[in-house]
Amino acid sequence: MRTTVIIEKRGDGYISTVRGKRGGGHSRARAGLAPYDAAATASRLMLEYAQTNDEGGDLMAPLEVMELVPAHLRQS
Repeated sequence: MRTTVIIEKRGDGYISTVRGKRGGGHSRARAGLAPYDAAATASRLMLEYAQTNDEGGDLMAPLEVMELVPAHLRQS
């Protein structure tokens, strides 16, 4: 099963949800207040969960966050 990293806008900031192939992950954890912070969190999560998954993974995020995530980390 592919990994999905989800970044959502909530109030003044962003939250993240992710599940690993072998369990693990989190739901609704703080991902930062600014789009740059959320993009850094999303990139880290894609490295940690999607690139270590042999089936890869996908990032779902608001446009202002997605634009800041390196292209090779948006989909693995």
